[in-house]
Amino acid sequence: MNRRRPQLTDRQRSAKIERDRRHRKSKKIEFERLRNAEMELQALVEELRNENTSLRRGNERHNDVISNLQNILLQQREQNLELHQKNRELEEMVKQGQSYFKFDEFPSPIEEAPNNETA
Repeated sequence: MNRRRPQLTDRQRSAKIERDRRHRKSKKIEFERLRNAEMELQALVEELRNENTSLRRGNERHNDVISNLQNILLQQREQNLELHQKNRELEEMVKQGQSYFKFDEFPSPIEEAPNNETA
């Protein structure tokens, strides 16, 4: 079953050639447009990768700072607890000292004795 196409007239052949030429041109233009869009997207992807890397590094730095601040805060809390404990110990010592020296509130017997020079 060999089917041959009918021969085209010169006018038909010229029209077909022109139609094919326009079709190839539109395909070439579309290909160029897509290739340019691809290059733009690749450039944008690279830019975004660089930005992402920069943000990741910045995030790591911030996490390090946060970790350091948390460590400092923990140390400060521990020091604060130690100082509170020392303060309680000192307050207890002061209370004990005050209870030992209660007699200071009363006049000594020597101070109350009458002057012996007049007797």
